[in-house]
Amino acid sequence: MTVYRLAYLSRPAPGITAADVRAIAASAARRNADLAVTGMLIHEFNRFIQLLEGPLEAIETLMTAIIADKRHTDIRIFLNQSAAGPSLSRWIMWSDFDRMAMSRRELELREEIVRAALESLAELDAERRNAGTVADGAA
Repeated sequence: MTVYRLAYLSRPAPGITAADVRAIAASAARRNADLAVTGMLIHEFNRFIQLLEGPLEAIETLMTAIIADKRHTDIRIFLNQSAAGPSLSRWIMWSDFDRMAMSRRELELREEIVRAALESLAELDAERRNAGTVADGAA
């Protein structure tokens, strides 16, 4: 079964609490099950990183809602692809506030997602620095 896979990172809004993150997790778990979407939401080190896998229409619906959600900002998509099948059999939440039990494979995938997100942030930082250097040199 072909699935659509999308991953992004974002910054939590200032003042986000453990209760807010739990509410996000509960809402996402219900909505994702209804849409046949699996994946992982990671909340750590003052950032969200999410991998979503499922039908294209479902992912588009979720991303529309995610982009409109004021509980986070600075959304950066770093993975956008189709795949032969989902990487995960369920939707998982991992938070600095509450840690969910994960299988070894799920923990390995979590590390892969975090690594890719950090690489994406490093690329964005380099692009911004280079743009600033070019702008400084043009003046």
